[in-house]
Amino acid sequence: MGRALRDAFPSIERELLLINRELGRDIASALDGPKSLLFPPQNTPRPTVFMEVTTALSLAVARSLRAAGVRPCTAAGRSMGEYAAAAFAGVFSTRDCFELVREVTLAGKKVCVAEPSLLVTVYGLEKKTLAAAARRLEAAGELCELVIFYDKPRLGVLGLRRAALQALKTALAGRRHRLTVSREHGAFHSTLFSGVARSAAEMFQTVPFSPPALPLYMNSDGASEQKPAGVRRKLASALCRPVLWQETIRAMLADGVRTFVELAPGAMLTEFICDLPPDAEVLRTDTPANYRLALRSLAEVRRG
Repeated sequence: MGRALRDAFPSIERELLLINRELGRDIASALDGPKSLLFPPQNTPRPTVFMEVTTALSLAVARSLRAAGVRPCTAAGRSMGEYAAAAFAGVFSTRDCFELVREVTLAGKKVCVAEPSLLVTVYGLEKKTLAAAARRLEAAGELCELVIFYDKPRLGVLGLRRAALQALKTALAGRRHRLTVSREHGAFHSTLFSGVARSAAEMFQTVPFSPPALPLYMNSDGASEQKPAGVRRKLASALCRPVLWQETIRAMLADGVRTFVELAPGAMLTEFICDLPPDAEVLRTDTPANYRLALRSLAEVRRG
């Protein structure tokens, strides 16, 4: 993961090694690991390290940009990316960030083994159509909830029990759409993870949280949060509530943000999900070419 980027920019690899040092273990090498390491079978208790390695890469890229003189005015992350955003904003230490990510992932894995669940992405249907299908499944006794929706591409993510997958396909039959099952373990952001949210809230009380050094926008309500208690509460509640990422972007736009920098490995979380005004731009860092372009564009922003 991110090998071309890391080879092209040694500063990113240095930041990954610094993260290793802060953690006291080697997470960087897992970026080159096999898929079986990143995504073990869902019906086994072996945890995935996917969340940790994506956190490591995004944090390393953010730090390398900061070392190059980039000074962000806000921060936000989608789903588990909120932990990396909070760490970058100084809410908690790097070590605590990875401990929280790991513990939340482990707790979610246990739930998935006890009661197998899925995140299913559906392309091409309107929100009301997906919500109606979810309600029909729930009326039939099958848990199914719409946990994410993006207007621009008509893309929705549903959280459901694994046993309900065929029922969902039947409910959507006859409508033009495409359905894919996520490789992530379990229906995060659905009520199936209410127990994980409660245990996370207790765990978060044992970790020092500081006020964010810059406005931190959060997925549970799309608003900026600057109080440690608020960050704690929203991080925990987000585990069993819908991800309001599209609403988060719109809140940032309303507050005047016009330059978005999307951190590797992703390249779809901003412009892809909603229409941006003509004076807004998205800079990506997922490839060497995009990273160079981001550096040049941000340098121009600073000079302007």
